Amino acid sequence: MARQIAIPRPPDAVSAAVGRFGPLVVLALAGIGLIASEFLTYREIVAVTVVPEGGITMGGEHHGYALGLIGLVSLPMSYGAVIGRSRPAAAAVTVLGALALAIAAIFDVPSLDDTGLIGRTYDLAEASPGAGFWLEIACAAVLLAGGLLLLRRRVAGARRRPTRRD
Repeated sequence: MARQIAIPRPPDAVSAAVGRFGPLVVLALAGIGLIASEFLTYREIVAVTVVPEGGITMGGEHHGYALGLIGLVSLPMSYGAVIGRSRPAAAAVTVLGALALAIAAIFDVPSLDDTGLIGRTYDLAEASPGAGFWLEIACAAVLLAGGLLLLRRRVAGARRRPTRRD
């Protein structure tokens, strides 16, 4: 005879808290990640010989700390979109995510393989993206997707509500 194992369910209060605050935590981590990406390596240039100081480029140096500002602004917008259920705040989160992706696409991607002076000075120098670049892409995508999902949820919720006629 097979024995069944009962899997305990979390209390309803825990499920409700995760459902309500889960999206806020994800969006806040994405905003904090954008800020952190400014201080991580955006691009690293490696050569066969020893490369002097300057082979590492930080994200903030490359695009003027714009993603840090976007990450900072996304924090209160995320709170307003999730907790305040604000449609304009959800739209702002979406626009901020799209703007961060646009900055990465316009300023960062074209220069990822540029070795600059080090490449002209040292043979076989190669540039490769660092952790900061991948973090900024991931966090910007999470902000964009999260904002779109919140907007979709707000629009679907507005359709379900009956209108009152007095």
